[in-house]
Amino acid sequence: MSLADTRRHQMFPVLAPAQVETARRFASGAPRTFAPGEEVFAVGDHPAPVWLVLQGTIAVVRRDGLGHEKPVTEHGAGQFSGEVSQLAGRASLAGGRAGAEGCVAVPFDAAHLRSLMISSADVGEIVMRALILRRVGLIEGDTAGSVLIGEPGEARLTRLQGFLTRNGYPNTFLDAADDDEGRALVERLGIHHDELPLMVCPSGTVLRRPSEAEAAHCLGMTPELDPDKRYDVAIVGAGPAGLATAVYAASEGLSVLVLDQRAIGGQAGASARIENYLGFPTGISGQALAGRAYNQALKFGAELALPLEVAQLHCDAASAEDCSAAPL
Repeated sequence: MSLADTRRHQMFPVLAPAQVETARRFASGAPRTFAPGEEVFAVGDHPAPVWLVLQGTIAVVRRDGLGHEKPVTEHGAGQFSGEVSQLAGRASLAGGRAGAEGCVAVPFDAAHLRSLMISSADVGEIVMRALILRRVGLIEGDTAGSVLIGEPGEARLTRLQGFLTRNGYPNTFLDAADDDEGRALVERLGIHHDELPLMVCPSGTVLRRPSEAEAAHCLGMTPELDPDKRYDVAIVGAGPAGLATAVYAASEGLSVLVLDQRAIGGQAGASARIENYLGFPTGISGQALAGRAYNQALKFGAELALPLEVAQLHCDAASAEDCSAAPL
């Protein structure tokens, strides 16, 4: 049985009237009315707010880069759209249209959503659990996220799959030689063997032999950093120690930036099972541990920039000493 079957009530909860009123106080805008069939949010929208339905319905679908589409759910009054991407202010992995009777919904951008989750423990717990489970559901299912086309076992393809999987982005694979759809796309675009693997982003954009940075940009993973902004804390490395630091600092109200050149979790994120981590007596996979820490850091407003490499560290401008030789 799928996650949607066993935990559907937690993936798509219905807020009580009092919880809806609590949530509305944190909305980032006024209620908006959508006509029947009108698009509320599209795959690839960046940023895409969470929408809390007040009247009517929103029909949600998932779609992969090749345009294959499947229904996910239909949100009614008291339900809300979104998954972890909306908490981070990233591109939407799903699309939604107003139902047959239209809908009235109120938006929550990433900052207002985080304020709601921190200020109301009751509603925040429900929302956070739902966002996490929905992302897991997208990863476990098909017809969502990017489509990779190439040769099984090829080094560049394996690295790209690992990059997407470790960062929690759904992806599917098509064999360029043996899969009819994969082979047809390669032939239609006139792709040469040395241009594989291909990555078809959810928006439909086709990348040839992409780097991790190019893949991240296509998915809207990498934030646009303001060069004039000063953070209270900058953390190099998104392993367990870096993510823990981000949670502690951000929860105290500090502005936090976390940078990593590959993926969340560091070396621990690639571990199949961790048995000696405090608080998990039955053990936990490295990817699951990293995912929990990542979501917790996002909840408190930490900004995570992946995959970005830190080239140099400089001491305070008052000092002439260059810290670029310091180990990272």
